[in-house]
Amino acid sequence: MGRPRIPTAIKLVRGNPGKRPLNQREPQPQPGPPPMPEKLASNELAAQEWHRLCPMLERMRVLTEADGIALANLCFDVALLDDCQKKLSETGLLVRNKATGLIHRNPLVDMLGQTTDRVTKALREFGMTPASRSNIQVAPETAADNPWEKLKRQTSG
Repeated sequence: MGRPRIPTAIKLVRGNPGKRPLNQREPQPQPGPPPMPEKLASNELAAQEWHRLCPMLERMRVLTEADGIALANLCFDVALLDDCQKKLSETGLLVRNKATGLIHRNPLVDMLGQTTDRVTKALREFGMTPASRSNIQVAPETAADNPWEKLKRQTSG
């Protein structure tokens, strides 16, 4: 898999050194939180993560209606990561094979590593790591987004 495509908005800000035609009809999903998928509600920890992340991503102005599946996958993986860490601390790094009696590395170690990689990649997609934040640009905050301006309009209106 090659390098991910750079969104048109970022090309416009950075410039277009390759001089390739820009996508003038790139989809623009509506900003705001998507509805939480029903399958996530059955996993209490994943649902908690959804409710923790949505307000943060909204404040960062990176969450749109099209991000539901990606955010759900992140929340599920965070819940899985938590389960793996708990079970690994209970069972330890090494386990004995009941059939042969030999000692092996706990399979949870591999699962923990794979899940950590998936969580890290998803966090990058949403600009939630220090390095990834430097690559993301959001629209400037408007007066309508500013809570103080909203309060001022309500009290003066």
